[in-house]
Amino acid sequence: MYHLDLSGRIPPGRLVCVEEQPGGLADIYMHPLHVRQPLLWELNWLTRHHVGYGLWRQNWDHSGRTWQPAEGLSVAASSWEIVPSAEMPKGCHVFPLEEDGSCVWLIRSGYCTVTFVNEMNRLLDRIAGDGLWLQDWSNRGPGVRQEQPVALAPLLEPHLSV
Repeated sequence: MYHLDLSGRIPPGRLVCVEEQPGGLADIYMHPLHVRQPLLWELNWLTRHHVGYGLWRQNWDHSGRTWQPAEGLSVAASSWEIVPSAEMPKGCHVFPLEEDGSCVWLIRSGYCTVTFVNEMNRLLDRIAGDGLWLQDWSNRGPGVRQEQPVALAPLLEPHLSV
């Protein structure tokens, strides 16, 4: 879950802090002078979808290794890019573009600083690039057996008196 850091959890000299939690979860604290709250709301909604449906799963061991330098394993690629407001869908502050092996998070201009994006991208090089988060597309794509649609009951129509 993403949070504005209002309690001083972020170490000095940093703009973001990841605290690993049991069960493959994490709390991510972001510097309040570099990120706006509406961006966090949308990031939380999208992340619940990605993690809840198993599209990305965490592969952490709670050793604090997220802050070690990236090893360059190239397991996956993920990054943030600031995009002019006119190029974003109306009312959308973040828009993920995902394909097998990568996810680029388009961020509406004015909702975080360039400095923050640079630090977030270093963190994502470590987390996604070194396989601390794993993308799971095993149930998608051509040739993959799709679930059969669930049979739905017929729609009810109001009774009309004649």
